[in-house]
Amino acid sequence: MSIHIQLPFETVKKRQAQQKRSQILSVIISFLTVVLIAAILSVFALPMLYIETSPIVTYASSLEIEQEVQQKKMSQSPSRNPSAPAQNMARVIAANTAAPTAIPVPDIAVTEPSLEFGDDNDFGAGWSDEGTGTSGSIFGKKLTSRNLGVILDVSASAHKHLDKAFAEIDKNFPSAYIILVVGCGMSDGKGSIKGGNGKVPGKPRIVAYKDIDSEKKYNSLPRSVPAQLEGFFKKTGAKRSEELRKYFKERNNLYALYGGDILATNFAFDLLLDSNVDTIYWFADFADRTDAETIEELTKKLRRSRVTVISHNFLGKPVGELAAEMTKKTGGQTIEVIPGK
Repeated sequence: MSIHIQLPFETVKKRQAQQKRSQILSVIISFLTVVLIAAILSVFALPMLYIETSPIVTYASSLEIEQEVQQKKMSQSPSRNPSAPAQNMARVIAANTAAPTAIPVPDIAVTEPSLEFGDDNDFGAGWSDEGTGTSGSIFGKKLTSRNLGVILDVSASAHKHLDKAFAEIDKNFPSAYIILVVGCGMSDGKGSIKGGNGKVPGKPRIVAYKDIDSEKKYNSLPRSVPAQLEGFFKKTGAKRSEELRKYFKERNNLYALYGGDILATNFAFDLLLDSNVDTIYWFADFADRTDAETIEELTKKLRRSRVTVISHNFLGKPVGELAAEMTKKTGGQTIEVIPGK
């Protein structure tokens, strides 16, 4: 499998800002060009608006005396009556059979058209925008998405379910964006809600998993993604552990969330929104606290971008109240199924 270099999150943001400035300048230049052309054309069009029409002058001509013309009278000779028709006329027999070129009407029974043609579950996979995406299922739930984003809680409570989660996601959505987070709470990322034992210092940031070595001084902290994954690898056995380590290093679009307190999942949502996903699958235990204002602001962003959220509590318990409300407002659904059951 080839390894692609992932651009840092800050570089991506700067590039997007530069692209926005370029687009704005292009629109302004285009608008000024159109105005200039319109001004030039108006210079040629103005004289035509003020053309004076010449007055119509009429005059009466002198009357001429009508001269009587004498015509010569022609003598008319008597016309002869047409001769009588011949007694022996050609006989024509009208055919009673169809011509060789006649098109026969086939006797075929035509069935009624199916009303289900083009339905999501029938031929055509649907005519709506949803039908143009990739269809698959995650833990028995049907999911259709053109660009799927995934947020996975890798804390200790999820360790026995993570292997199954990665298998389900890569089975039908191998190119999905996956962000690994510790916990599932939401705040401003500055420690406004204390996140338990331990923090990963600094401003919340998303790091490509291939570049986690750039965060060496934080990787060993208990609440960092690499530290939590080490506990997960140990539970899978030596052989499977090596396979998973290789998978994590080679998989594209795999990221880790650093910074702030452990309640910074909303920053993972922001990155997925910048990546133009249309659906976000959120895999967590929903046991961490959530700031109401933060999740309300995030819900507005999701609705503006028309992004659907699918919230899955892998403990089989109800999704948190605020998270469930956000899921409902985005047109998504909640899943309360223990993986494998």
